[in-house]
Amino acid sequence: MRNKASTTLTLVLLSLTLLSTTYSDDLIDQTCKKTPYYELCSNIIHSNPATPSDPKGMVVIIINYAVANATDTLKYIGDLIKKVSDHELQNKLAFCADQSYIPLVKHVLREAVDSINRGDFDLANYYISYAEKDIDACNKKFTGNQSPLSSRNGIMLQLLDISAAILKIL
Repeated sequence: MRNKASTTLTLVLLSLTLLSTTYSDDLIDQTCKKTPYYELCSNIIHSNPATPSDPKGMVVIIINYAVANATDTLKYIGDLIKKVSDHELQNKLAFCADQSYIPLVKHVLREAVDSINRGDFDLANYYISYAEKDIDACNKKFTGNQSPLSSRNGIMLQLLDISAAILKIL
């Protein structure tokens, strides 16, 4: 009799876990469909080991991913500056590091997460908009497709757009 009760309890717990996972997956899909980049949103959130239970948790995951991306881009910029001999290009890259990516990593995106955690979604949205302007300023330093940062800046803007869209839901 004890084995039957244990088996029943295990089946109930397994069913609840599967229902919870299905609910989370549905919520993630519903939320990501309200963003301009569903696939990117869904892939990032599903790949995160801390499955969020609400859009607030999802936007924090996306912003933290943006911080990691910006940190990687900073390293990339530093490596590029060392490799190129064109002083004008070095200055443009330095501008992007100093005026765009360093503020995002050290302050802007972290303040956005802090604002979300406090429930101040309007302030978080302000920080996301500020971050978008910083990336746009970097993009404007380059003309045409000559920017070695265009794809990285594009991804950052997508992450920020996803964050802004989820913040509108909150």
